[in-house]
Amino acid sequence: MWVAKSTINGETSPYTTTFIFHPDHTVEALGPSGPDGKPFFTGTGHWITRDDGTFIYHVTHPLPDHTGGPDIGTIYSIQQVTVSGDSHESSGCAIMHKADGTIQEPIAVTLSATR
Repeated sequence: MWVAKSTINGETSPYTTTFIFHPDHTVEALGPSGPDGKPFFTGTGHWITRDDGTFIYHVTHPLPDHTGGPDIGTIYSIQQVTVSGDSHESSGCAIMHKADGTIQEPIAVTLSATR
């Protein structure tokens, strides 16, 4: 289990996301806890190792409305990860498919995580 801080389009998020990488190469992404104690969002995806010792994962998760309304859209993200001991750094991009059917341009996302 890895707890990650993200920087999205140059802005550091005040929230953390927990990533669980399973042996079957699936990954879960659990957003910060909401008022009910449950994750604000749950995402799923897959990860693969690379010959150079890094790995890549992709995750899809809903983007809930912070006011309790319907989801704003769905996030599709891909990250390339370098692990060093109990920390990892990753970089990649995310694309949001908005609920109104429009698609946002890719944005840069970096993560710093610890386990």
